[in-house]
Amino acid sequence: MISRNILQLLFKVLIYLLTYFLVTSHIHVFHFALCLSYTGAILLLPLGSNAVRTLLFAFLVGLSVDVFHSSLGIHTAACVLLGFFRANFVNWMVPAGGYEEYMTITIPSMGLRWFFPYAFGLLFLHHFLYFLIDYSSASDLLLIFGRAFASALLTFVTLVLIQFGIEPPARST
Repeated sequence: MISRNILQLLFKVLIYLLTYFLVTSHIHVFHFALCLSYTGAILLLPLGSNAVRTLLFAFLVGLSVDVFHSSLGIHTAACVLLGFFRANFVNWMVPAGGYEEYMTITIPSMGLRWFFPYAFGLLFLHHFLYFLIDYSSASDLLLIFGRAFASALLTFVTLVLIQFGIEPPARST
């Protein structure tokens, strides 16, 4: 059972990275909002993921994107920040009964009311650091906030679409 979950996780990570490399890396809405859908690979790790492994995984995802774009660590830094705060967001949102450790974070399993603040909050942090490093200055802070918000919203919608493409919602008969 555990090896099946690992294979499913690897398949989903591959889907998010390939989707970014082949499709969403070319999406720029009015040259203002970027779709950084590779972040879904980090956001949707199982709930019981070890913090050190999560940071290492986030580093590897960011590094692979930096190699693809020939950038100088901007994606890696933002992904490590995302991996760092991920455990805090999960701990803040766990209900009294808790969850199973192997459970992955998806809309069908957690519900949109739980998933939206978790994903959008972490996406905003990731995108804010990304644009802060990209602009290399806090002088355009309002523009950075605007681009981070618009890009986080675009990325969130893309992640929802990818999730429903991978795991369509169950039909009620």
